Amino acid sequence: MRNWIKALHEWSLHWAKTKWGAWALFLCAFADASFLPLPTPMFFLTLTLLNITNGYKYALYGTLGVLAGSVTGYFAGHFAWLDAQGNFSGFAQFMFNHIPGFSENVYNSIQLLYEKWDLWILLLASFMPLPYNIFSISSGVFDVNLFMFSLATFIGQGIRYYLMAFLIIKIGPEVKKLFEYRVKPYVYLIIACMAVTIVVIKLI
Repeated sequence: MRNWIKALHEWSLHWAKTKWGAWALFLCAFADASFLPLPTPMFFLTLTLLNITNGYKYALYGTLGVLAGSVTGYFAGHFAWLDAQGNFSGFAQFMFNHIPGFSENVYNSIQLLYEKWDLWILLLASFMPLPYNIFSISSGVFDVNLFMFSLATFIGQGIRYYLMAFLIIKIGPEVKKLFEYRVKPYVYLIIACMAVTIVVIKLI
């Protein structure tokens, strides 16, 4: 876990020093929403802390990345998830067996959530600790209206990213100082979580 967080921090530092940081976030969000769960929120938080003035720009790229990835996942679910007999295709079996977060139990749970909450589940999913690609692919499988799916995704993810950007911009200068010290890698995760918690408490 510590090595993973250290690698994420170093990767974020690398992109934060280049003009391609926003596009790296876009691609990360795209993959996260379509086929490969990635720690996009942590990358966003770290990237924004290192470039506070670009916070809302990163929020836009993150939102659009998720939207593009979600539509890709939607089409994958709609056209490739089930075979002609209604059984799981080879693509679905591959996702179940090799991609973290995917399983038949999770798929069935998402179906129940849709039956209970309809499109509102997409807004809630933006703040749930589950890979969004599960919802993207499932939406395609369940033949959810594409326009409404895209709209709900855009609104939910937009609120998520712009809220995170607002919170970081609010206390970013103070938190950023902590990144300048030589602390253990896992502390960066704690710092990011504390940063958001402190602002939420101040706003209540």
